[in-house]
Amino acid sequence: MNFERTKKTRRGPDITPMIDVVFFLLVFFMVFFTVRTSPLGLNVELPKATTGNPQASARFEVAVDKSGAFYISGRKVSGTELRQALAERLQVNPDIFVIVKADKEVRYEYVVNALDQVRSVGGYRLGLAVEQDR
Repeated sequence: MNFERTKKTRRGPDITPMIDVVFFLLVFFMVFFTVRTSPLGLNVELPKATTGNPQASARFEVAVDKSGAFYISGRKVSGTELRQALAERLQVNPDIFVIVKADKEVRYEYVVNALDQVRSVGGYRLGLAVEQDR
C-alpha cells in the first residue's frame, strides 16, 4: 500500500500576525484607559455666593469630599496628617489663611470637623471657599 499525503494549499494571506497586532492594541488601550480614568484631582463643586472675595495672601487649602475625607494638594490625608501639615505651615507663617473647600453636597458635620481640625492647631484665620455668583 502506498499512501500519499495530499498537500493542502492555503488560499489567502496568513492572518496570525495581524491577530497578534490587534490583540496587542486591545491590551494597550485597555491598560491606558484604565490608568487614565483615575482622578487627577479632587472635583469639588463649590456653593455659589455673591459676597465672595478672592484671597491673594498666603494660604493653606483643605478640601473635603462627600464622604468626609480631607485632601491637601490633591492627596488624601487623615485628621492627624492634616493637623501636622498645618502646624508645620503655621510655624513658618503664623498669619497663613486657611481655606476649607467643601462640595456643596457635603454634610455640615464634615465641614465642622475640618474647621475643628484647623482650629486645634491654632489656625484661626479661616475661610470657606465659594464660587462667586455673577
